[in-house]
Amino acid sequence: MKRFGFAMVTAAVALSLTGCVSSGKSTSAASSSSASGASSSAPAAAGASSAPAAAGASSAPAAAGSSTAAVASTGSHQTVTIWSWFTKSTMQKAIDQYQTAHPGVKVEYSYYNYDPEFLTALKTAAANGTLPDIIGLQPGSLTQQYRTNLTPLNSLAAKQWGANWTDSVYPVNLRQMQMGNPAGDKNYYILPQESQVLAIWYNTQIFAKLGISVPTTLTELVADAKKIKSAGYIPMYQGAAGAWQNENVFLMIANQLKSGITDDAQNGTTPWTDPSLVSAMNVWKSLFSDGVFQSGALGDQAYPTGAQLFAAGKVGMMALGSWWLQEAELTPPIPSLVQDLQGFNYFQFPAVSSTTQPGAVVGGIDVGLGLTKNGANNPNAFDFMASLVKGDAGNAALSDVNDLPAFSGVTLPSTVGSNVKTLYAKFNAQLPTADNQRFGSPVVQQALDDALSGVAAGQETATAALAKVETAQQSAG
Repeated sequence: MKRFGFAMVTAAVALSLTGCVSSGKSTSAASSSSASGASSSAPAAAGASSAPAAAGASSAPAAAGSSTAAVASTGSHQTVTIWSWFTKSTMQKAIDQYQTAHPGVKVEYSYYNYDPEFLTALKTAAANGTLPDIIGLQPGSLTQQYRTNLTPLNSLAAKQWGANWTDSVYPVNLRQMQMGNPAGDKNYYILPQESQVLAIWYNTQIFAKLGISVPTTLTELVADAKKIKSAGYIPMYQGAAGAWQNENVFLMIANQLKSGITDDAQNGTTPWTDPSLVSAMNVWKSLFSDGVFQSGALGDQAYPTGAQLFAAGKVGMMALGSWWLQEAELTPPIPSLVQDLQGFNYFQFPAVSSTTQPGAVVGGIDVGLGLTKNGANNPNAFDFMASLVKGDAGNAALSDVNDLPAFSGVTLPSTVGSNVKTLYAKFNAQLPTADNQRFGSPVVQQALDDALSGVAAGQETATAALAKVETAQQSAG
């Protein structure tokens, strides 16, 4: 999930720390991820993604239903319409390549901020029967909300890439592509455009200045946060007004205590009130009470405010993911701290108990694409979609390092900086064994989001909050 441009960074730097944080506050409660499909993350994800706006977006979102639903003719062109929150400048590179190779086709891209603009646009267009040919989706709950509007992709993908096309899809992505499907439904309703791995990014210059080492335990994380705050920086910025970043942090903690436990809970084989999940919720609460997160985090948004402050050197740490790599490749001017990401590195969440190790690695599909039933009537729509996820259109945008690849075997172009390439390779090596970061049921996802907000605010105990999640799980089947 993601993203943001640097147009507002100068303003962010000019403000005081207090002013900067308050500028990101929202008057609304934590956003609903069942309605939003927030990244459990940003994706996500960047992002869960709820999810932040795409980087480099220079125009306001298009009005819902503004793109043509089926095959449209623009002069001598056949038109393909696509809506997403995917980085506008990066998408344009892919479109330019495809249109050059297919001079009879015009691709119209409508960019939206993810929440609420994109989610509202989808809901409105689905109700009106005016969905575009292709829509950006996250796996699991968001895909399931629009499954009846989507075309199964199994046979189209096999025709495009051969019967064994799934062999090159990362395992966690492949699982997420069917996540939440009704029993017996083996269809793929989305194809992954990008992948992501969650992590805690940190400002290497702040750590060096304060003599701080990367924390390997929760105790060290708390101590480091206090040092960072005492030096006048924000310790770890959390946009807890939105759901996606809260989910991300909880998933990293929970799956460290027991790998795959959140999937087991979603599958009904482990109750949400399991002691390990209660412990994870209590650790989540401690990040607020022990001052790891900034004061007022429950009213703050990760994007754009938090990410701008992080890029401007005002924040010590931030729970993001592999999508932060693309900040080094945005249109200049780029702050010196972000050039080739020389001022940043990442670590996995510190060990939360004496019996665990730092981790877990959590990730999966950042952005997926669905072919609507309207798009199924457009002979060019799937062709562009296929080129975007695993073809020349997608390759044309690789230099932006928007996130990790959805399929194995992708190589970055030589124009990408050496440090970004190193970090990219490190993330890529972790992706094949990543635990799932997505939710199959919108009802369960919403219940967990409510639990995280309630516990963080001190309104509920971990046990009571997770009991409500278990009730939601039972009702969702």
